[in-house]
Amino acid sequence: MKEQMKELQGLKGIGEVLSRRLVESSYDTIAKVAGAEEKGLLKIAGMNRQKVRSIVTQARKMTGEAEKHRHTWMKD
Repeated sequence: MKEQMKELQGLKGIGEVLSRRLVESSYDTIAKVAGAEEKGLLKIAGMNRQKVRSIVTQARKMTGEAEKHRHTWMKD
């Protein structure tokens, strides 16, 4: 759980408490946060629409960048 929490804390606005709540709600990777629906994340204590949009945007950008680097055929 600690490793998953640490990964999520890489998102701006996510600290120890919120990362624990995310992991406990099965959002235990940045990829899961990136694919999450707003209504699901809003059920977590401490989340609001602005924070949800911010972390999902960050997570999507991070997973998109990781995906780009994974494929050698995708060159800039």
